[in-house]
Amino acid sequence: MTIGQFVEEHDLFYPPDPGEKSAAIGGNINTNAGGMRAVKYGVTRDYVRGLEIVLPNGEIINVGGKVVKNSSGYAIKDLIVGSEGTLGIVTKAILKLLPLPKKAISLLIPFPDLESAIDTVPKIIKSKSIPTAVEFMEREAIVGAEEFLGKKFPDNSSNAYLLLKFDGNSTEEIEKEYENVAKLCLECGAYDVLISDTDERNESIWSARGAFLEAFKANSVIDECDVVVPRDKVAEFIKYTHDIQKEVGIRIKSFGHAGDGNLHVYPHKDNLSEEEWNEKLSKAFRLMFSKARKLNGEVSGEHGIGYAKSSYFCQSKDENYVNILKGIKTAFDPKNILNPGKIY
Repeated sequence: MTIGQFVEEHDLFYPPDPGEKSAAIGGNINTNAGGMRAVKYGVTRDYVRGLEIVLPNGEIINVGGKVVKNSSGYAIKDLIVGSEGTLGIVTKAILKLLPLPKKAISLLIPFPDLESAIDTVPKIIKSKSIPTAVEFMEREAIVGAEEFLGKKFPDNSSNAYLLLKFDGNSTEEIEKEYENVAKLCLECGAYDVLISDTDERNESIWSARGAFLEAFKANSVIDECDVVVPRDKVAEFIKYTHDIQKEVGIRIKSFGHAGDGNLHVYPHKDNLSEEEWNEKLSKAFRLMFSKARKLNGEVSGEHGIGYAKSSYFCQSKDENYVNILKGIKTAFDPKNILNPGKIY
């Protein structure tokens, strides 16, 4: 049973919802995981009120607590969240919960192409009707998920889709929100707005969305780039990945959280030799991370840096910034025994 499922039995709600359902709460805290609901509700850091931490020297400290406000000294708790296990080991967490929304409705919105779909997202955000989730997807990803799951998606006839969810405490409240967005999407070139208001149809849509990554893996060896860019730059970044496909000669597929600018971009190995794959993958990553930096984005939106992205991360930050990180690491872990060699 997940934390989300457990608290729902008590009519409560834990909003962070990372795609990897086997991820433990400690891992979520250490990567500041987000998920599809981040556009409305935020990420893990927004729901961590307090932590018990074992330091590298074996001492135990408690930071934060069951308080709504805290302006007492440095925000050590927020340093630990997203630190990837480099500063301390989280052994307990105090999490903020919300009242459970009573109703939810999803909209599946087909567009003629991915560009027109993604170009619509900033307009949705500016409309002040904030969805719980705003996901983008292409037809190829949907067809792959259908084959992987052995289930039919409600519609796979269009080249691109936005998938939106709205939640609230009454059907009337949600309808007021989504009707404005539906009208806006049609004005922006959407073919239709398919309303999913039954459990069966919602399960069909969201199970397919949740299977995209596994469907990609079943088809080819892949690697992942999870950059985050300003929301009004999502379309520009995705268009650039199409250019990279042609320039590098590698197949790249994307889906992700259009509502918060966090993109999941997957180069595919297909029939390339190991040497070709490593060469092309390295070039594709360099180009993508460089583009994200030019768009005032970041190397990782929710998966963290680890070892694989450390060189790209350091290239994206100036020396003073990296030195501050090293100083923080030394203060917590002077012997460098916790997850060494990660982040920078």
